[in-house]
Amino acid sequence: MEIKAIGIVGSGSLGTGLAEIFLKNGFQVRIYDNFKDSLNVALAKINWSLARSGQGELSPNIEGIQDAAKFKGADIVIETTTRDIEERKLFFAKLKKGMESSCVVAANCSVTPLKALLENTELSRELAVGFNFVRPVRSNHLVELVKTDQTGDEALEACLNLLRKIGKTPVIVKDNPGQIVARLLRPLILNAFKVLEAGKGRPHEIDTAFKEVGQLPYGPFETADFIGLDEDYRAAREIYTALGSPERLAPSATELRLVQYGQLGRKSTIGFYIYEDGKIVGENPRLSNIIKYLGLKQTSKEDVFVQILSPLVDEAKILASEIMASEYDIETAAKLAFGWPKGPFAYARDMESLFKKKKVSEFDKLDTY
Repeated sequence: MEIKAIGIVGSGSLGTGLAEIFLKNGFQVRIYDNFKDSLNVALAKINWSLARSGQGELSPNIEGIQDAAKFKGADIVIETTTRDIEERKLFFAKLKKGMESSCVVAANCSVTPLKALLENTELSRELAVGFNFVRPVRSNHLVELVKTDQTGDEALEACLNLLRKIGKTPVIVKDNPGQIVARLLRPLILNAFKVLEAGKGRPHEIDTAFKEVGQLPYGPFETADFIGLDEDYRAAREIYTALGSPERLAPSATELRLVQYGQLGRKSTIGFYIYEDGKIVGENPRLSNIIKYLGLKQTSKEDVFVQILSPLVDEAKILASEIMASEYDIETAAKLAFGWPKGPFAYARDMESLFKKKKVSEFDKLDTY
C-alpha cells in the first residue's frame, strides 16, 4: 500500500499547515470544510506561501471541497478538527460513503482515544489509525501514530512511510486517553498550578526556575498559554474522566476560573501572561485575586523544578506500564513534543540527588501559619 493522494478534513491552522507540507512534498491534496469562507481563506494562505517560496507551480495540486464524497480517490483521509465526539462520529459515517474501500482514515487523536471515535461507525478497523501532529505543525517533527489491536500492519506501515516522507518522526502508540504527549502534559501543568497555589512563586518565577534548572525552552505556564487554557482544561477533564478520575490528575479549579473569565492565553492576549503581537509583555494582574498566597513563600529553583517534574516522571512510569510503551518511545515523544534536551526518565537519573523525597515540614503548609 502506497499513499499518494491526501484528503484533509478541516481548514483550520492544523489542516492548512498539513496541506502545505504535503503539497511541498509532492502529494495531491484535497481539503474539506463546511464553511466556504474558511476554506477560501485557507487556500489563499497556502497559495500565498507556495508563491513566496518559489513553488507556485504546485498550486494546481490542491483542491478545496465541501462535499465529503469528493474524497473518492484519496489514499488517506486525515481529520484535523476537534469537534464534539458525536459530531465527529456522524461525519465519519458520512465519510464512509464517499471513500474507496482501501482508503486509510487517520482520526485526530491528541486526547480522545481512537477506539471511542470508531464506536458505532462502519469504518474499517483494519484501516483506521490516529494521528497527533504536535503543534506548531510546520516546525515540530513529532507525530503520535495511534493504533488499536485491530489496526492492520499494512496500513500502519503505509502511514509510517508517509510521515517519514514529509520529514516527521512517528512514534507508534497503543491507543489510550491522551496518548503520550497530552497525558504527560497533565502532571506538568497541574503540578505547576499546585506550586503556584502554594505560594511558591509567581508564574514568571516558576517558569524561570523550571527552565533554568532543566535547561528547557518553555515553562509550564508559557506552555498552557500557548495551548489555550480552554483547550488545556478540556483535555484535562477528558483524560481525568476517561482514566477513572484519579486524584493526581484532577483538573485545576484555578484554570477553570481563568477560562470562565475568558482569559485563555496567547489567543485571547491574556492568560497567565499579557501578550502583544504574540509576545509576553506582562503578567496577569487578576491572579492576585484568584491565588490566595501568590508569591508569598521563597522556594529554591531546584525545589520548584522537582515538584513539577517528579510527578511527570511518575506518570510516565504509569503510562509505560498501561500501554506497554518503551522508555525510549516515551523519552522520544517528550523530547520532540516539548523541545527538551532529554526525556523525563533521563532527568530523574541525571538529577537523582534532587529527586530524593524530602520530608514536608508543617511550615511548608501555608494554611497552618
